[in-house]
Amino acid sequence: MQRVTPDLADPLARTSRSETTILVLGVFLVALLVRLVCFTGLIASDDLGYSAFALGIARGTYHLEPHHYAIRYGLLLPVAAFYNLFGAQVWTSVIVPLLSNSIACVVAAIIARRYGGMPAAWIVGLLLATFPIDVRYATMLVPEPVASLPILAGALLFLQARDRASVARGLAAGVCFGVGYLTKEPVVFVAMAFFMFSLVHRRWDLAGQLVLGAGLVVVVELSWYWTQAHDLLFRPHAMAVHNGSPAAVEANANMPWRIVSAYPRMMILPNVHFGLHSIFALVLAAVTTVRLRFKGDVLLFVLWAALPYLYLNFGSSSFTHYWALPLAPRYISLIYPPLFILAAMTLVHWWARRELRWAPIGATAIVSLVGFAAARSTKATGYGTETVRRLENISATARAQGRRVCITPADSASWSQLLGLMNAELGCGGNGTLRLRMDGTGKPVAVPSETVGPLPPPGAVPVPPS
Repeated sequence: MQRVTPDLADPLARTSRSETTILVLGVFLVALLVRLVCFTGLIASDDLGYSAFALGIARGTYHLEPHHYAIRYGLLLPVAAFYNLFGAQVWTSVIVPLLSNSIACVVAAIIARRYGGMPAAWIVGLLLATFPIDVRYATMLVPEPVASLPILAGALLFLQARDRASVARGLAAGVCFGVGYLTKEPVVFVAMAFFMFSLVHRRWDLAGQLVLGAGLVVVVELSWYWTQAHDLLFRPHAMAVHNGSPAAVEANANMPWRIVSAYPRMMILPNVHFGLHSIFALVLAAVTTVRLRFKGDVLLFVLWAALPYLYLNFGSSSFTHYWALPLAPRYISLIYPPLFILAAMTLVHWWARRELRWAPIGATAIVSLVGFAAARSTKATGYGTETVRRLENISATARAQGRRVCITPADSASWSQLLGLMNAELGCGGNGTLRLRMDGTGKPVAVPSETVGPLPPPGAVPVPPS
């Protein structure tokens, strides 16, 4: 199977061990630093669902439930491991997505090095390290930043298995895609892209290795469902419950806009979610595809980006009727690594001409800086971050005053979970407590227990004392 690279790919790809070490450490540290500077943490949304199930696994109280939070084991199991070792805290809740997504930038750079040496590796590494949607969600407990690592690891192992005729690497690639599927279901379509590419090039052995590796993960998953629920189709049944969620209903309320305009507008028009990265990658990926005419691995990267996008934009989450998938910018983040690699192929083509060397340097720098600024603007915004900020202040005040925080059944159930992750001491006995109540907007406020009157009935919105 031919591997097409830019004009100077072969000589550029011969790099020393020290250059590789600098690349790996450099991209990882840049990605990690950018994500820490743009740190968000708890958002009082999906993250609490995933945290609750991960904590159940860590404590041995987990029970299989028909909810998509409960079955994304590629996210739940590593988070549960950190909870078990270090306790359920804010940092143990976000360390898995943070490290996974930062390491994924390194793996993408290593893949790109095959197609343009160190210049391509640095370009792709920096683009992913400053990709706003990845930076924002890498410090939230959601599956997309975690899924990026098994996807890219599977891609690298696939290419190595193809080039070295390695059965072990081919099987490992399939396992990685299987783990990605257990993290976020659309990864199935990434695996399909690699499978189709193997068939196009008549690498039946490689296609079989992918199927066996991924199939092993699926067999383990199905065995688990059978032992726990006697339902081999538990995952699609659990996902069907999600079809009634507000996000799914909203996505199907205006179908023409959802199908024709929603994702394309996000991808083409610069915005805080994608910065300039998306339109930059789309244009240059198209140039690369036309210039190299789908030869060699160009076809692989096109399939890798196209198949998941087609499913996420046009696919249905129901087998009985058409029901468009929920819409969110982070859902399509998995299509961008191959687009960045395709873009780097053309940028390195310009790099080879000394009079044009400024172009890839300047373009990558501008796009990366704009991406960082966009990600910084979304730091700790949206979702329930205002509630989180208030509870952080209340928790800090309680610790400073040696008080406990009292939460009653009339309060939001999520407050207790959030305060537990913040290591606040909870309890309602005695006068040395801060009692939580809701203000007029439903946000928490705290008053010393000795200053409050009788608690309101459940469901009422209490008014803080004047």
